[in-house]
Amino acid sequence: MEQPPTSTPEAAQVRQLLERWAEATRTSRLEEVLQDHAPAALIYDVLPPMKHEGAEAYRRSWGDWQPETTGGERFEWQDLAVVAEGDLAFAHGFIHCGGLLPSGKTFEDLVRATFCLRRLDGAWQVVHQHISKPFSA
Repeated sequence: MEQPPTSTPEAAQVRQLLERWAEATRTSRLEEVLQDHAPAALIYDVLPPMKHEGAEAYRRSWGDWQPETTGGERFEWQDLAVVAEGDLAFAHGFIHCGGLLPSGKTFEDLVRATFCLRRLDGAWQVVHQHISKPFSA
């Protein structure tokens, strides 16, 4: 079975969108975090409630999980792979996150991320986002 190309203009557009998303998340620019999400996007996240049906539901949860940091904010893609063909795209990789808490303590984490996107009315939109973290039982 032939694999779709990973280095296309469409893949570059999606990569740029996801880099903007990471930058907006890192700098707590909430409205920009969701600017490229479809209103009906299904979002699975690391923390409860873990499933958000729609971008608005996800937006309302922002204060519940976004840690307050006083510096050293980190939210960066690692090993981001993007495949786009026609009006569909998917991307996956790791996100390295962390920062300095008001207590002076630092935190650092690594999570997995998968995004599915559709080109709607000429613009790429996130229709599914899945962020997860492995843990030991």
